[in-house]
Amino acid sequence: MDSEPTTTFTIGLDAPLTGKLADLGLGIKFSAELAIAKANAKNTVPGVRFVLDAKDDQADEQIARSNGEAFVADPKVVGVVGPLTSSGALAMAPVLAKADLAEISPSNTAPSLTWGADYRTKGKTRPYPTYFRTVTTDAVQGPLLARYARSQLKAERAVVVSDTKAYGSNLAAEFATAFEEAGGKVQLRATIEPATTDFSKLVRQIAAVHPDIVYYGGEHPEGGPLSAQLKAAGVKAPVAGGDGLHTDGYIKAAGPGADGDLASNPGISVEGLASAFTFLDDYQKAAHPEAPGPFGPYAYDSTWALIEAVARARQVKGETGSGAEIRKAVAEAVPDVDFFGVTGDVSFDEYGDTRNQVASIYQVQKGSWTAIVPIGRLRDL
Repeated sequence: MDSEPTTTFTIGLDAPLTGKLADLGLGIKFSAELAIAKANAKNTVPGVRFVLDAKDDQADEQIARSNGEAFVADPKVVGVVGPLTSSGALAMAPVLAKADLAEISPSNTAPSLTWGADYRTKGKTRPYPTYFRTVTTDAVQGPLLARYARSQLKAERAVVVSDTKAYGSNLAAEFATAFEEAGGKVQLRATIEPATTDFSKLVRQIAAVHPDIVYYGGEHPEGGPLSAQLKAAGVKAPVAGGDGLHTDGYIKAAGPGADGDLASNPGISVEGLASAFTFLDDYQKAAHPEAPGPFGPYAYDSTWALIEAVARARQVKGETGSGAEIRKAVAEAVPDVDFFGVTGDVSFDEYGDTRNQVASIYQVQKGSWTAIVPIGRLRDL
């Protein structure tokens, strides 16, 4: 008979729970709660009860760093899910790595988090040994959409815009490089500051070069208004971007002209996956105020990966392991985690990246996102 819980372990979670990106952050939080509730109900790790400590970073990297320091200071925290943004992860990862505290993100896509800042010129070097992620990177989703634009949309001329954050600038660079490698031409590169609302000067510059596609590396609070202002100025080219645009908030901000716009996602479209049916049903039954969004399923799998790692660590350290000893054992166990989750196979390579290197492409059709490439691999386009 399984033992009743005698030990409580905390899984930390960092995401924007308030502010402009709260819809994504809350989807992550509620999904992690489902995983923990299931583990507790089934006594998945005998003798252990899990609790979630969800902290709000407001999509601010300095707050993310402070939250990371708070997780490190709490001896009951055995692992962390998050952050949402790559900028937040770049601030938090060194803090957690120094404390041997495992971190699994359901949404970070900057390649430098696992390959190092100089991966383009010096090759891959893993900077943070306790950092992992369940989604693929901009090195996959950026080129995938670029190749789709060339092969399927027959786009020849592109404008590439990005914000100044790690996520947006990396994603834009990956798209631009792949678009030109596929025979297209980037006619204009531009950078905007986060929180920009008036794009009138940029819109005039874009309109003057008559692009076939406008790619925006950044998030929906800026991407949506940019699309709306481009369409209002008569620019008919679709706006495209990464997972930062793949939200209902983008469609609301972009307005009726959003139909035809595109977004990639660093993972697969789970709506048609049998493995996701139970998760989606449970999420709906819980009547959360926000949808799981593109990262909820990956947050569930990130949380479950930590739970699996705790189970492995307990086998190694025994039921008396706690504090720094158990969290180090958990971090050492994550690379051996291998299970079939909501999003498919969940396991990690030597850099901490998911082995499930697929992405998807969505298009706004009749006011909602529709998967047009549910499962995409670079070799297919």
